[in-house]
Amino acid sequence: MDYIILNAIDKPYFRGGVFMQNLMEISFDYYKVFYEVARSHSITLAASHLCLTQPTVTKYIKNLEAVLNCQLFLRSQKGVSLTSEGQRLYRQISHPCQQMGQAQEVIREYVTNQDGRITISATELTMRYFLLPFMERFQHCFPNVKLQIHAHSFPTAITSLREGTSDFALSITPLDNCYDFEVTQVSDFQDILIAGSRYSYLENRILSMEEILTYPIISMETGTASRRFWDTLFEEQGYELTPNIELNSNDLIAPAAVHNLGIGLVPFKFARYYLINYGIIQLNTDFFIPKRQICLIRNPLHPLTPPVQALIHMLKGSDLDPLLSYSTDSGINL
Repeated sequence: MDYIILNAIDKPYFRGGVFMQNLMEISFDYYKVFYEVARSHSITLAASHLCLTQPTVTKYIKNLEAVLNCQLFLRSQKGVSLTSEGQRLYRQISHPCQQMGQAQEVIREYVTNQDGRITISATELTMRYFLLPFMERFQHCFPNVKLQIHAHSFPTAITSLREGTSDFALSITPLDNCYDFEVTQVSDFQDILIAGSRYSYLENRILSMEEILTYPIISMETGTASRRFWDTLFEEQGYELTPNIELNSNDLIAPAAVHNLGIGLVPFKFARYYLINYGIIQLNTDFFIPKRQICLIRNPLHPLTPPVQALIHMLKGSDLDPLLSYSTDSGINL
């Protein structure tokens, strides 16, 4: 992450009894957002220029104001304007921000004009609900870079990383045999239990694991990350999960539940459409179902080309945009 070291404000001031004349280190991203809002006099325009959402820009500004212990902008229906403190900060950071922007444009132009290929291994959930929106943005920024995306199981993705046939992989927890790799959590998601109309009498019940196991179970097949997750969850409570129907795709679990084949164990994203349109129900449990993570995995022994570095940076920054987060995907009320 880029950092810029500046005096927090032109004149000395105190915060919490600490003299703040000393130099202060703050992520350059905060100054970049502040500079763009000040320059455009609009959070909406700044968000558009920075390819961020308005809530994200607002959060940056509020955090920066909290760190500097002063108000930087005055808000009105016409937009935003700088306070006296904001004007002082703007005078200090304008030139560095302009220089940094020019440097980034030089590098971006170099990377954009390169002919290259990025090869990605991705599991079905990460490809469908995480990766594709970034692909659209990336192609817009780097039109000359070709993308090759393989729908791989986790073991196949790991093999491709070891052999160097993939630049990086996207998979879901739990992960096995990743000790030699660099693993970064980039998002999260929620698993739920669903059932069809035949089980409508369970909708307002709070079900225990013991009771759930009295019904037919639909889950992913043995060896998949999703199956390992559910097996471990049940084993920790002293139960053995023995599904009646095992499938090789999360996409098939909700349709199976529509046809009343049993209780489905599935990520919410795969069930949402069927919950809304096909009348299946989300079941309540008396046990906690933890969220799982989407992880970016790469082999540190293999060097990254500039286009790959740019895409990874984009993916790792996904947590800055609440619209790209899985964290609120916990039920039908989304």
